[in-house]
Amino acid sequence: MGQRRAGNGVSELNGCLYVVGGFDDNSPLSSVERLDPRLCRWNYVSELTTPRGGVGVATVMGRVFAVGGHNGNIYLNTVEAFDPRMNRWELVGSVSHCRAGAGVAVCSTHISQIRDVGQGSSNVVDCM
Repeated sequence: MGQRRAGNGVSELNGCLYVVGGFDDNSPLSSVERLDPRLCRWNYVSELTTPRGGVGVATVMGRVFAVGGHNGNIYLNTVEAFDPRMNRWELVGSVSHCRAGAGVAVCSTHISQIRDVGQGSSNVVDCM
């Protein structure tokens, strides 16, 4: 991996691991790295549209989704999706609560965001 980071999200897509966002010391990151274990090689892909640490990450229907997180000033409720064919992230929606450090899980074609640290810290479950 090329960049030191903590509080990042990780997900698998097409046999590669994507390491998304996180913090370098206390600064949120927009960088995304991909590990291809078949080649034992890391490379950078397109950056997130918004730097975010404590981001939840999941893969659904051929895209990697980044959910919530913290941008260094505020908790986020925005959702971005990465299209590997276009090597591009785009904002695709939002969840009802701004939060970071939430777990995310995939069930069929839906992503659920569970538990959180955020504004009004609640136990609400968001599904998208």
